[in-house]
Amino acid sequence: MTASIPKPVGYVNDFADVLNSQSEAEISAVAKSLADNQGVELAVVTIPSVEPEPVKMYTTRLFSEWGIGGPEDSGLLILVVTESREIEVETGYGVEGALPDGKVGAILDQFVIPHLARNDWNRGLVEAAKAYQAELLGESFLLEQKNPQRSSELKGFLIFLAIVVIVLINARKRPPGVSGGSGSGGTRRKTVVYPTRIPRTGSGRSGGIGGGRSGSFGGFGGGRSGGGGAGRKF
Repeated sequence: MTASIPKPVGYVNDFADVLNSQSEAEISAVAKSLADNQGVELAVVTIPSVEPEPVKMYTTRLFSEWGIGGPEDSGLLILVVTESREIEVETGYGVEGALPDGKVGAILDQFVIPHLARNDWNRGLVEAAKAYQAELLGESFLLEQKNPQRSSELKGFLIFLAIVVIVLINARKRPPGVSGGSGSGGTRRKTVVYPTRIPRTGSGRSGGIGGGRSGSFGGFGGGRSGGGGAGRKF
């Protein structure tokens, strides 16, 4: 037997009635930003129970039936089951590179589970949305906030190490008898720019979020689950 799947009502679907209006607005703003700027569809769902179905199976089926992610399969589903106290995060094919299973689980452990364990559903799900948004933008600043001093020390060490390596490379390449300087013969470092947005094809979403910027909701865009993600009990 399988549990019934409700129809989506928006980016935030609080069927368990545990979120206040402010938290819903914050999560919706994050989801709208991801959809407009990165082409990623985020759905946050709370539900009392999915019995007799395992939570992971239900999450995958809900992801597929709702079609979260659009044509590029860039979808992210965060599902909380309040009675069994479980959270499951499912990723679409298009976001698995930015959100591998290990990173999805680490975000849950650091930013979400501590709040859910205290029944702070609002803070837990707002933090979840913001942390996953940061990763999809290529910005892990939220992860660094857990221990800013250690992060700063690590950055300083890496910068020092990079300088030492560059100096050694330049010294090896310098012809005998030629002193260092800013001449044209020096070795220049190349700046590598990594893309922080998930590439999209075509000019827009076919079917995606109904109404666009007008605020009305017409359903998700037909994306597929990649089967990845992570789940936790709390």
